[in-house]
Amino acid sequence: MAEPDLRAGLRSLRNSLQQMKALLAWRQLKLSESRPGQPPSFTIDDPTETDLRNEYSFFLSTSVQILHLLDGGIENLSDPERQAIKQQLAKVEQEVNRLNLQQRFISP
Repeated sequence: MAEPDLRAGLRSLRNSLQQMKALLAWRQLKLSESRPGQPPSFTIDDPTETDLRNEYSFFLSTSVQILHLLDGGIENLSDPERQAIKQQLAKVEQEVNRLNLQQRFISP
């Protein structure tokens, strides 16, 4: 019963990763369309930074919850299943780390 919850959590993390990539792509497009020294032709309320921060926070929170469950919160999970989920989690976390969001949102 607990394993589907962990698998759903991993799917949620993958979806969050895709959302962060989309937000970063939108931000890059917006920057590429700007014209230095000229005012923008129009301005819109752009919540991209807030959305990115919220998505990153969600990702970190969900990742910590999954790790907690893997490190003892779920007892009826076999060791091979536990290791497989840990490896999948590590892979998704590595992809998020490549986005360098922690440098943007966590001050030294």
